[in-house]
Amino acid sequence: MSAHHEQRIIAELQMLADPTPTKVRAILNGLGYTDERIHHLKQDGRRTRFHIDLREDGGRLCASGLAAGAVSDVVPCVAAAEGPFKITSEVRP
Repeated sequence: MSAHHEQRIIAELQMLADPTPTKVRAILNGLGYTDERIHHLKQDGRRTRFHIDLREDGGRLCASGLAAGAVSDVVPCVAAAEGPFKITSEVRP
């Protein structure tokens, strides 16, 4: 399930030359991710980092993203199953 999310987000972010938080949010919104699902969106130098809450029906899936033009990346992460969005495990290469 997460590979589908990762691939479609990366494809859009790689075309973004200047990945500001505002532009990244607009792309994510355009892909159907509502503001309530987008977390920790922040500028990191010339890149923008973010998380997407993909939890459904007790699931714990989330995505950790780095918008950096051609080298953009999205990897799966794990969030707390219930309550506010909180990442419990994240491994970034």
